[in-house]
Amino acid sequence: MAHLSKNPADKERFICIYPAFINSKKTLAEGRRIPTEKAVENPTCAEIRDVLTAAGMNVYVENKMYPREWNRDVQFRGRVRVQLKQDDGTLYNDKFPSRKDVMFYVAETIPKLKSRTQKGGGGDTSSQQGEGALWIWTQ
Repeated sequence: MAHLSKNPADKERFICIYPAFINSKKTLAEGRRIPTEKAVENPTCAEIRDVLTAAGMNVYVENKMYPREWNRDVQFRGRVRVQLKQDDGTLYNDKFPSRKDVMFYVAETIPKLKSRTQKGGGGDTSSQQGEGALWIWTQ
């Protein structure tokens, strides 16, 4: 840690958030850091980045693998670095005083993303229409 600068606004001092930290499909041993009921199913780096950027945070994505991730597919790659403190040591955003607060916010907000709601809504509608058509057909 001696190589790290003392300035909290340097990119190397930003906190890291891997998707596994907030993935409800992971166990604690596999890297989940928040309770399952608050976690989100299979989040991606892009979703984490989008949510935090919309919240006004300073973020960037790195092409890194979480060490405990056994699956080496491209969709599981990446980590998001987030700035928590400014040059003078004050919080960058008062809404996020700690790394846990950032993780809870991201896990709470990702299910509300348009990409998530459209996928779920479209699947439900088509399955209902299919069931309705099958029921009408059998009469």
